[in-house]
Amino acid sequence: MSLILLGILNSQAAAAGGAGAYDLLETQVLTSSAASVTFTGLGSYSDYKHLQIRAVARGDAGINATFNTTLRFNSDTGSNYAYHYLGVESLSSPFSSNGSSTTSILLNDWLPLGSTTANVFGAILVDILDFSNTNKYKTIRRFSGVAGITQPDLMFGSGLWQSNVAISSFVLQPSAGNFVTGSRFSLMGVR
Repeated sequence: MSLILLGILNSQAAAAGGAGAYDLLETQVLTSSAASVTFTGLGSYSDYKHLQIRAVARGDAGINATFNTTLRFNSDTGSNYAYHYLGVESLSSPFSSNGSSTTSILLNDWLPLGSTTANVFGAILVDILDFSNTNKYKTIRRFSGVAGITQPDLMFGSGLWQSNVAISSFVLQPSAGNFVTGSRFSLMGVR
């Protein structure tokens, strides 16, 4: 195949809004502190194969609190989740953990505490793969990080919801305290 033909084919695929295109579906920006953030009505996004959560947030919990965040689908509080993650703290101390038969997916070490440097927010990307497929369990992959505090963290991980049910809602919740004002949570659709 000539380079010209490959260029034409490539340009046609891009013009059609091909696979992998991201569309902003909705955003929640907190105007006051919140103990959780919920997205509902996800069944209306059936044109999309995957969903992606993009969040920039901070917590208000004190220095001795844990700063984990949990992810739960369709209000399922049963022991139907599993997760694992690998991270590095202060760019030198690697760590990892996992859990099975848990009541949510743990999104660890990305939410700065209220006691850390002012105005530092953490960022996380969570891909929810095949969210509407009713023939398999649902999986997520995530990448997160926070800098500008005593111990900056970078994390990679994945999670599993052991259900064939299409995901119609999810909730993000810090393990202690609240998400603070100005925290932003966006939901993207992936074709």
